Amino acid sequence: MGVLAAYKSKTDPVHIFWDLDATLLCSITPIPTNNNFNDKNVLSHFEQIDDDFPFEPNAPNTRTYFRPGCYWALQMCSSFGVLHVYTAAQASYTDNILAELDPDRTLFAKVIHRDMHPEIVKKGKDLNIGTDDLRRAILFDDRVSNFLPQRYANGVAVMPFTADRVAKLCHGESWSAYLEEVREMTRLVGIAFLSHLSGDVRNVVGWVRSWKNPMQ
Repeated sequence: MGVLAAYKSKTDPVHIFWDLDATLLCSITPIPTNNNFNDKNVLSHFEQIDDDFPFEPNAPNTRTYFRPGCYWALQMCSSFGVLHVYTAAQASYTDNILAELDPDRTLFAKVIHRDMHPEIVKKGKDLNIGTDDLRRAILFDDRVSNFLPQRYANGVAVMPFTADRVAKLCHGESWSAYLEEVREMTRLVGIAFLSHLSGDVRNVVGWVRSWKNPMQ
């Protein structure tokens, strides 16, 4: 299997498109001040200006938390596939995220955001924008509606990483909540790897959907 994976990485790699918000991270605006977020050191995070919301110059209005396991998952997937960002966020927000997540700009081959393709917001994420081979393209996203352009054939639903889940990690339930997030990232790595080994990722996506899983 290792030989096959290495061969396909060179000859026919899977292209993995990652959503940002509620998939790899959770951004909270305004910056939380209540006790539910009192231990922000539990999670990797940074503060930024999200210009989709009111802000004062040079004063961050948003705290962005990275999902436990997301860095590991991206590194694992990059070892056999080609990674891309596909987000409905604006360019400035996306740039802020990538400055933290991929500061050397070596992890993601392509970055697609709504300033480039405004139709993302209403019509979903068309993978034809990012690749000419849907046979080898998979999208991880928490919003199932974003899979519509490919009639749901290439998209795997992600358990949303929400402010409520961040609060659990920061206050009172950190260990069990942390493991739950890592399990979700591990699940996605496994799906990506199976998709990589497959001839057509849509076969794997269909198999994943056939599980009795409320997220699918």
